[in-house]
Amino acid sequence: MEQLDKEIFSSRLKLARKMAGMSLQALSDKLNGIVSKQSLDKYELGKMLPSDEMLFHISNALNLKPDYFFRKNPVELESVCFRKKANLSKFAEESIIGKSKDYVERYSEIENIIGINNSFNNPISEMVIENTTDVEKAAIRLREYWELGTDAISNIRQLLELRGVKVYTLDHDDSFDGASFLTGNNQPVVVVNSKDKSIDRVRFTIMHELAHLLLNITSELADNSKFIEDLCHKFASCFLLPSKKLIELIGGKKRSYININELISIKEGYGISLRAIVFRLKEMEIISEVYYQKWVVYLSKTYGSKDEPGRYSQSENISVFEQLVSRALAEGIISISKASYLLNVDINDLRKGKANV
Repeated sequence: MEQLDKEIFSSRLKLARKMAGMSLQALSDKLNGIVSKQSLDKYELGKMLPSDEMLFHISNALNLKPDYFFRKNPVELESVCFRKKANLSKFAEESIIGKSKDYVERYSEIENIIGINNSFNNPISEMVIENTTDVEKAAIRLREYWELGTDAISNIRQLLELRGVKVYTLDHDDSFDGASFLTGNNQPVVVVNSKDKSIDRVRFTIMHELAHLLLNITSELADNSKFIEDLCHKFASCFLLPSKKLIELIGGKKRSYININELISIKEGYGISLRAIVFRLKEMEIISEVYYQKWVVYLSKTYGSKDEPGRYSQSENISVFEQLVSRALAEGIISISKASYLLNVDINDLRKGKANV
């Protein structure tokens, strides 16, 4: 086995422990006391290294492959922005950051192996955002730059990843919605909690978090976090469903009555929630404030605070990262053990499903 480097191992062990949401004592307990809290602390301080056997046990306890601890060139995340509730613990936050870094490192590794340029260009960086009108213009500009027209986007995650944005989905409780980061080389990273979330909500959260990274919001608004959240909501809504298309779909600029099936049809076509659609209709003055409030009450009383009729049929689970690993494996560029490591899955499970990986 390749020789462990103290400095690399110490930093990677600390990150792996945080990914698992464990304290030093919790990790020692999971290892059934075969290594003490004090010894683990020395590992993380770079004062000593584990034996090959101990490394194997630590890797198993953290659900990682030993290769993880030899990985060089760690990714640094900057401009961290979390959308969370007050009950998200420090351990949980560190775990999310750690998992995000690990995902980006594995993603970047397969890009480097294949020879893919992973740079990103923000085409709206020069647009200064002061209000919601500016945000809508930015959403239109991004669509134009990416040559999307006003059509529905079937897979937001794949679209962004093909343009240099890393999108990482994970399962977490309701204390966490999403986060956004920039890597040291200014690559955008979007993290979304997909547990028990509808696809339209996941799509909206992806674009909301990306807005935090792309929008050049004027410094005068820097302390107005509520308004910034509103601007990011607006961007997500306008990007997913441009106003021009919404007017076309709704059949006019003023409506006093709308059948719910009209809204369901738009939702199922564009992957955006009914609540977001009626809010946009109110903003655009297609429906009145009073009529909007009637929709809010109706949806809440009939379907609850989160549920609503209609379902977007497309998937947001198609990852370019997994496709790249599959391609490299199929072309013999990497071995199945390397693919197992990059995907962080058991090699036997990978062998069983090799035709679909």
